[in-house]
Amino acid sequence: MNPGFGAAELIIIVILALVVVGPKDLPLMMRKAGRFIGQMRAMARDFQNSFDELGREAELSELKKEVEALKKANPVSEVTDELRAAEADLKRSALDKAHPRAAKPTKPALGDEAMLPLNPEAEPVPDASSEAPPAQSRQD
Repeated sequence: MNPGFGAAELIIIVILALVVVGPKDLPLMMRKAGRFIGQMRAMARDFQNSFDELGREAELSELKKEVEALKKANPVSEVTDELRAAEADLKRSALDKAHPRAAKPTKPALGDEAMLPLNPEAEPVPDASSEAPPAQSRQD
């Protein structure tokens, strides 16, 4: 029982109900009061269950976040990413440097001035061999 209601208070409430309602309608009123109290308890239980469910959903979302963080902090993927970055860096540096056994570029012959620009801003001199012969028109 509730600590607020003692035996003396309950006896007074039953006597008042018997006087006010009467002995004929008292069982019907008690049934209705019992149903009402049952409905109130069911509503309170549903309310508490919904809060519990919200708490579980919040915990699940936190757990999902932690799992995702653990997946992202996977040491194997970190090492794999570092190895891929190192491989790309090595490939980049290999492309920048010439191979030690590769042929070195030769300097143009002294008499070939077309290969050496005297004035860097000037247009290159066209080579005589690179000019195309004028197109001959065919008349049939």
